[in-house]
Order: sequence, then structure tokens, then C-alpha cells
Amino acid sequence: MRLTALACSALVLLSACAKKEAHGDVASHDSHGDPNGAKPGHEAVAHWTYEGKGGPEHWGAMGGDNTVCSAGKRQSPIDIAGKTPQKAAKIQFAYRSSTATIQNNGHTVVVAPSDSGGVIIDGTVYTLKQFHFHSPSEHAINGQRTALETHFVHQNERGELLVIGVMSDIGTADPMLASLWTYLPTDPGQALPLNDILINAQDLMPGTEDFYVYAGSLTTPPCSEGVTWMVFSSPLSVSAEQADAFSRLVGPNSRPLQARHDRDYLHVSGGA
Repeated sequence: MRLTALACSALVLLSACAKKEAHGDVASHDSHGDPNGAKPGHEAVAHWTYEGKGGPEHWGAMGGDNTVCSAGKRQSPIDIAGKTPQKAAKIQFAYRSSTATIQNNGHTVVVAPSDSGGVIIDGTVYTLKQFHFHSPSEHAINGQRTALETHFVHQNERGELLVIGVMSDIGTADPMLASLWTYLPTDPGQALPLNDILINAQDLMPGTEDFYVYAGSLTTPPCSEGVTWMVFSSPLSVSAEQADAFSRLVGPNSRPLQARHDRDYLHVSGGA
């Protein structure tokens, strides 16, 4: 199993680790950078889709760096199934409330806090850059997908990406989403300020520190590998109305599950 620097040095998961892949500026990536290529105040170029001729089965044929979408061996999302070795790590959530912008970029809805803090894992700081949503969830746990998945995109000083995934099942309404959903942009366009609301990422995460960790990729073109994923093992809940509101806005926006190949994943708990 090969993991990025987080899994190698911070979580001490395995002795053999792959070299860091070049990510460049996190804002240059699609939905796991500043998503779908859109910087705050700029519209995304809709050159790929989730269905039809521009759909996931054709991403690898778009040329350039996108070839890894079909040729890569560490692609995301995956089905996290079966028994997993358990490890402990020192995880500190250091998020803070911040002003933010919101954008419908045609592929998802992106919230970009201005000064959001981040997460510290075994002494390494990963700063939150933005978060966005997928419906239904991209990951599955033991074959089960959920109604919604939120991806919190982080980057450390070395440019390495960490994405924290939070899955949400249908149940009671999520109070933080209820506030955020009142600002959902109906049409793709520029990023808009979230007036009268402060964003703290931890309000949108489970209260546990229990994750599945694996080495993966961006889930949209160019599908760059070398991304460390931490997927919360416990889902939150959202109401059917909240899930439907997002789905009606952008339509299904989840990449199909990818082959696991020779990768392992770990069940990691905080508090070490």
C-alpha cells in the first residue's frame, strides 16, 4: 500500500510510501482543489459532465493529465468494505468560524471560507481551502452509499492534499445545512458572499474522531493521484427535503466507484 506524506509520516501507517505527486496550487484543481477549476469570482469551464459524452467513462479520453482518470491505479472514490486494521493518531481539529463565499459552478456548490483554520495531524497542519457537496455520496461503506457527501479540501505547506469526507443519511434535518441552504445559488456563476452567516467546518462534521484512511485521487478531472482521504466512519443525517434541494439544483454529481487494486485502507481513531 502506498500513501501520501500524511499517511506515511503523520499516521505511520506503513513503512513503504509513494513519493509525493505534484499538485501545484490547490486552486488549480477541479472539485478537490478550488473545485472544478473555478477560483472565487470566476465561472468554471464546463468541459466535462457526469453523464453522456462528457461523463466519467470518457474523462480519461480528454487528453493531457486527464488520462490518469482511466489509467490510474489509486483512483477515488472506492467502496470501503471488509475488515480494516485499526490505528491511532493524534488528531486536533483547529477550525474557526469565518466569513465565506458560496458558488454554484455548474458541477457542485462550493463554500470557500476566508480564514477557516484546519486540522493538525501528528503535528502537521492541513489548512481548509474549501468544501463542496456530492449527491449521492461518492464513497460507499460496505456497499452502501448515502444521500449526500461533503468533501473538505485541505492542503499543507508542502502542497499535499488531504480531503475529509462526511457522508449523510436521510433522517433529521441538519441545522447547519438549513442555514447554508438558504444561500444556495440557483444558477452557475460567480462566488457570492455569505452574508449574515459564519462558517465553522466542525459544525458540519460528526463529533467523533473515527475515520477510514486511504490513498486516492481527486474525483473529478484531472483525477490527480497522491491525495490522502479520511472518510468519517459515522454518517450525519439530513432531511429528505435538504437532499432533494441540492439534487434538484445540480443533479446527480457523483463519480462511479473505482477499482481498489492493491490498496489497503485503515481504520484510524484520534486521541493518541
